[in-house]
Amino acid sequence: MRLAAKELLVLLPEFPQPWDVDVLCRDLAGARGRPLTLHPVDLPEFPFGMWIDDGVGDRVLYRSSATGYHRDHIILHEICHLLIARDGDPATATRTTAPPGAGAHSAAEEELAETFASLALKHAGRLRPRDLSPVERRAAELLGVARA
Repeated sequence: MRLAAKELLVLLPEFPQPWDVDVLCRDLAGARGRPLTLHPVDLPEFPFGMWIDDGVGDRVLYRSSATGYHRDHIILHEICHLLIARDGDPATATRTTAPPGAGAHSAAEEELAETFASLALKHAGRLRPRDLSPVERRAAELLGVARA
């Protein structure tokens, strides 16, 4: 799974420094010649994230309550689904019978998307959130995690 995720990572543009997932999405949209917009949503039954191909561009929806590292991970997870459907090796595209962008993916594709997002964040040097919530700050204190 890690090998497949690494192969998909090369489809991304150069990672912005300092790390910013919004800039990465802008650059990916430019490289693909297709709009990619991010939409925070606040619906109780909504999954953490969803990629939608609306026929004109790509939309990544994510829970508005997600911030920092979690938000970036969700967005990168959905970008993996986008890359598999659009640019990836068809052998790795394990979408179920739902139409593209409908949100139904096999367990193998979900595992690949999780691995991809984790490796992308590691590659970006983004191991901890830029802005910690009070809960994250307290957890870091309790665990003795120093901020870089």
